[in-house]
Amino acid sequence: MNTEDPVSDQIYAAIDLGSNSFHMMIAEAEGNSIRQIDSLRMPTRLGAGLDKNKRLTPETEAAALDALAQFAERLRNVPRKHIRMVGTNTLRRARNTDNFMREANRLLGKPIEIISGREEARLIYFAVSHTFPGNNNQRLVIDIGGGSTELIIGRGIAPSLMESVNMGCVSYSTLYLNNDDKLTSANFKRAMMEAELELQPLIVAYQHAGWDEVIGCSGTIKAAANMLAELRLSDGTITQESLDKLTRRAIKAGSVQALNLRSISTNRAQVIAGGLAILLATMRTLDISSIKASQVALREGLVFDMLGKAEHADIQSQTLANLSNRYSIDIRQSSRVEKTATQLFELAAEPWKLDRETDRELLIWAARLHELGMVIAHTQYHKHGAYILENSDLLGFSLAEQKALSLLVRYHRRKIDKEAFSTLPDEERQRLLRLLGLLRLAALLHRGRHDEPLDDINLRIKDGQITVIAPQRWLDEHPLTWAELLAEAERLTHVNIRLKAEKSA
Repeated sequence: MNTEDPVSDQIYAAIDLGSNSFHMMIAEAEGNSIRQIDSLRMPTRLGAGLDKNKRLTPETEAAALDALAQFAERLRNVPRKHIRMVGTNTLRRARNTDNFMREANRLLGKPIEIISGREEARLIYFAVSHTFPGNNNQRLVIDIGGGSTELIIGRGIAPSLMESVNMGCVSYSTLYLNNDDKLTSANFKRAMMEAELELQPLIVAYQHAGWDEVIGCSGTIKAAANMLAELRLSDGTITQESLDKLTRRAIKAGSVQALNLRSISTNRAQVIAGGLAILLATMRTLDISSIKASQVALREGLVFDMLGKAEHADIQSQTLANLSNRYSIDIRQSSRVEKTATQLFELAAEPWKLDRETDRELLIWAARLHELGMVIAHTQYHKHGAYILENSDLLGFSLAEQKALSLLVRYHRRKIDKEAFSTLPDEERQRLLRLLGLLRLAALLHRGRHDEPLDDINLRIKDGQITVIAPQRWLDEHPLTWAELLAEAERLTHVNIRLKAEKSA
């Protein structure tokens, strides 16, 4: 991959591994905006490729990897650091993604980030807000994907209400509209009823927040707008009346495919009926009069997110600050541990080949949140904190980052269960265990919760060994900490880290 080309340094690529199609967009930074210079869409029907046990079938996985191999050809002049590849609803649900994730990384030289529904919603809204930068209207943004539907309310670039609902054009077409390969009024109404039931819990909050305009994104809504325009049922604006007319025509014809519309691809026509049912149900349930279709979606949000690294960092920092406030974390203690953990990282980065950006950041996050579970109970607080981190929606974080953070918090004290790390790739496992060793040592050295400096302690890291050297005076003053260090040396041997505690002469 050519990263020396001065032109390529302004090029970014975003890959959206959706439940209906895989999309790749290559764009160039242009002032405060972007200009698309290439795109590729590969229909994979990933959402329909899960078996009853929520496992990707071999055929679906092979088709998905073939699509990524074609993407790889277009990415040769894009710097690796300017590529993001995210998985959404289907990859969130699939139980056997290890091989697919590994092969995807091999093909593109970049790992898949599986993101939560609310993080997907944030990125979608981010794309729309950059498309209308001077517009200060309160807007409702709707994105109907293959497996989930995102609904976001916000003003400017700040979303204030976000939800991801488990309904999409592929899943609904498969579950409710393909029984006899004929679209009927009865099965269309059933799909709508299911969507209305899913939306019921959202009605009060969304109508209370209100909006000035509604904008729709992604395949279903763009396809609906194009179909309405081609049939001259509207100027492309989606209304309940025009959508009713469109669905009646499709039901009369027996399928959307039978309408023979030029504006919709064969692949999209096979799943659009489920999306139309969700769209019409959403408009009726939330009493939406009209929707404007936007040309941007998750991919543009990913590119804008890469361009606005400072904004992305602010989102992550705000998420951590919110957790600290909500769970009343002792900031003075977390700051002590963070400072020492950072010092240890600087000693370990080179010999342990740690990434000075991503690894350091992950260690800092873990240090700030290692006592997150204290508010629930002091006993087993590390387990409570890990559960919160793994099961919360952390805006700005991928699910892999959440899992890594959860593991560090869970095992920053007491016994280390190597099996908990066994599903990670070898390189990732070693990296995380080494960061865990640094976090455990930092937390142990500050177990007394005092502000006293650790200037008397000399720390050395070489190969797989951490050496702690302390003078006799310090040992006399901190006998419990010294005893803990000796015990910790035994625990760390189980994760291939050697901790040696020595007395200085």
